[in-house]
Amino acid sequence: MEFIPQQIWAFGLVFARLGGIFMLAPALSDTSVPPRIRLSLALLVSFIIAPLVSYKLPPLPATNGALYALLGVEIVIGLAIGSILRVLFSALTTAGAIAGMQSGLGFAMSIDPSQGQQGSIFSTFLVVVGTALIFASNLHHLFITGMINSYNFMPPNGHFNFGANAEWAIKSFSDAFGIAVRITAPMLLFGIVYNVVLGVINRAAPAIQVFFIAQPIQVFLGIFLFLITLGAGMMTWVNFMADAARQLN
Repeated sequence: MEFIPQQIWAFGLVFARLGGIFMLAPALSDTSVPPRIRLSLALLVSFIIAPLVSYKLPPLPATNGALYALLGVEIVIGLAIGSILRVLFSALTTAGAIAGMQSGLGFAMSIDPSQGQQGSIFSTFLVVVGTALIFASNLHHLFITGMINSYNFMPPNGHFNFGANAEWAIKSFSDAFGIAVRITAPMLLFGIVYNVVLGVINRAAPAIQVFFIAQPIQVFLGIFLFLITLGAGMMTWVNFMADAARQLN
């Protein structure tokens, strides 16, 4: 009879962490994905993972207070991991905003399916492409493996290391911004050269409305440069996300 409660406890403890991850993880946490679907996926993955990590889980606590405290910490750990993954994924949103600004289409907005609100049209496009690449490249398999191995560096012992997780969050923010700049480096270089050239022309012929006349050229060249560098930029981002997934191992 003791076997059943312990197995239920192990499943519930795993589901507490995975439920937090799935509620904030990229692609799965999009507003277009109903919460019931996220929880159903979390339940399914928990059924698969629970037997694999059951030996790492603590026994059923003797008191209700200890039980709730342990479940609460696991939920916080899951939310922390999901938030970090969401921060890393947001590099695409930042890259899209940079591309839009450099191409002169910074005010062109569309609905971002990952956030359910308006965003740069370049950001929306990159988010959709990035979501497709995660599943097309089987990158989600690495994240599922990372969920299993997260019990190695974040053991379910009822303690949450705020210092280490804060340092991890800060590093993730800086890495996400860095990869966004790397993705849009050609666009940034184009923006600098383009504006310098226009400034020189405007200085030489101040009577001509150079910036107004050259606006269509900026849009055309910006879109063209964005398209020809998109493949290399997304491959850089995929490798970056793969490295982030391996850090969970």
